[in-house]
Amino acid sequence: MVRMNDIVAIMDMQAAEDSLIMEQFMKDNDNGIVDLCQSACKSIVITDFKVYLSPLSSATLKKRAEKMSRPFGRKQ
Repeated sequence: MVRMNDIVAIMDMQAAEDSLIMEQFMKDNDNGIVDLCQSACKSIVITDFKVYLSPLSSATLKKRAEKMSRPFGRKQ
């Protein structure tokens, strides 16, 4: 599990694949990439020290982060 404080960015995989800047970023950080996908990857989670390839969509990760940030799971 990645702590929310460590997350720099969460990107949609399709958007990242279409970006030349992200392509270069991934090449430059090849040693720090952690592939969590069993099949298709849907998002990229960038932290200060590692890059995680996730099978969960960026929208799902956002919803989970919002849910975790609410005290006792209450809706705001």
